Amino acid sequence: MNLIINAELCEPPSEISCFRDITLYAKIFVFEDVLVQCPLGTRSIYWKWLKTHGAHDFISQLIKETEIEKGFKIASKKANININRISCENVSFIISSMSNMKKKGKR
Repeated sequence: MNLIINAELCEPPSEISCFRDITLYAKIFVFEDVLVQCPLGTRSIYWKWLKTHGAHDFISQLIKETEIEKGFKIASKKANININRISCENVSFIISSMSNMKKKGKR
């Protein structure tokens, strides 16, 4: 199963270190792939941002908004976890939600 994170959640006001923690946990313990879903024409910009800030290690692929992928989604709307940013305040909630998925056997 995939974890799909909306690309806007890797940029401020999200904390890049917390974004990296989420992707590390997801890739190592819960999901097969971690995908970052980008608006059309922005994949190279987001890749450069992630690479410059050392947050690309656990990203499997950057996908376009128009690409349909099944998986557990983190975004600001229409997702399994609806959040506006990834920060120290919500990292444990996100990890807990992903862990619950694994316990339910939906890997």
